[in-house]
Amino acid sequence: MRTPRDMLDGVTDRFVRWLDRVAEDGIVRLFWWRAKSWFGHRMVARKLVSGERIITEVTHSGILYVVPVAIGSFGLFLGIRWVPFVSASVAWFAILVVLGMIGYGFFKSLYIARDRFVVTDSRVFRVWGLFSLREAEMEIVRLLDITVMRPWYLRPFNSGHLVLENAAQQQGIRDIEYVPRPEDIARVIHKRRREMSGAGPKPPEKKKPNPRRPGHPPTRPVTARRR
Repeated sequence: MRTPRDMLDGVTDRFVRWLDRVAEDGIVRLFWWRAKSWFGHRMVARKLVSGERIITEVTHSGILYVVPVAIGSFGLFLGIRWVPFVSASVAWFAILVVLGMIGYGFFKSLYIARDRFVVTDSRVFRVWGLFSLREAEMEIVRLLDITVMRPWYLRPFNSGHLVLENAAQQQGIRDIEYVPRPEDIARVIHKRRREMSGAGPKPPEKKKPNPRRPGHPPTRPVTARRR
């Protein structure tokens, strides 16, 4: 059992390490990296194992941000043009409405940004969630069918859906919706699956040098005969 002194030493040690990082990277860059980790970068990094290489990392299409950003912007507009002019008796209601709209826009956008689909050199996995986190993965060699769906209302935005099928009836990763360039993602997965199965292009064979007999004189350049 840890004593209060051990807990204090641990807090002091973490604080000193944090000061070292601030001294090396700077306070602005440190907080920028921390803010980026909220949007799913740390979720992907924690999922990787040693030596695993990311081929492509896919986020949702920008079309999903239209509604939450519009709601949040409208809430900000109401906070500037409506709340200062309401009576004091109903000001609490106006403030709640504005905070609710801004909060919905922010957390919905954050939830969309944290939903990531990753293709590595050995598997595909998806991480998503804001307060409750979820993960799902599948080996690339287990993928049997890939269906690309591009509805008419998403084609102008070069977006669509992916459906991943394997032999199992129930799987954690199946529908990947609202992703940009789904046909390119399917092509990357198919290429990697062929490479892992040995059906990919083979590297060109090196030409073997022509063996010479021992004592054979080296070839000399051809010159004109002397008269």
